Amino acid sequence: MWGHLVNVESPNNRMSELARLRDDVAPPADLVARVMTRVSEPRFPSLWQWLNRPFLIEIRISPIVIIGLALALGTAFVYVGATIR
Repeated sequence: MWGHLVNVESPNNRMSELARLRDDVAPPADLVARVMTRVSEPRFPSLWQWLNRPFLIEIRISPIVIIGLALALGTAFVYVGATIR
């Protein structure tokens, strides 16, 4: 069914043809220099990329502070519950 979409050439034959082409064709020097400067220079992100960048928020809380907050919240809930009645 899909046989007409599959190329039956061996990949080794293509690789040898590509290797031969690499030896025959030399890129222009200005093209190589232009590509290398583009690779070496960092690009400025667009506004959308800058807005979508991830950022990290780090909060350092000791276990004693967590226990204190839990006790304070518990006390506040008990106080509010007692004053509502």
